[in-house]
Amino acid sequence: MSNAIIIAITMVVTLAIVIFFFYYLSIIKKRDAKIIDADWHHFQNAVKHHRIQAIEKYGTQLIWNEHITVEQVKEMSTVMKKLEKSHPELNELKLLIYNKRKDWSKKYPRHYGGNPYI
Repeated sequence: MSNAIIIAITMVVTLAIVIFFFYYLSIIKKRDAKIIDADWHHFQNAVKHHRIQAIEKYGTQLIWNEHITVEQVKEMSTVMKKLEKSHPELNELKLLIYNKRKDWSKKYPRHYGGNPYI
């Protein structure tokens, strides 16, 4: 087999993997956009009725959803502060919320006019 054929096959396979990856990401983004409202409603309902397992389940789904808003994360953080002492099983969700808020509060050089080397 010549080198040109091997290079062509390698390029086609690599291109197919990249296309599949971006197609899969687009499917996930569309699904997340559809279910964010339902998950938020389920989370609020679970908090209202003090269902800890449902809070953990829907809270984790919401935190990993890229369409979640800052206000929703702040409200989730407030809920976790109220429940953290009486329900230590929510500690993992509390840490996920903390990390999401911390990540959003970073000042990247491309987002503000400051010196990137400070």
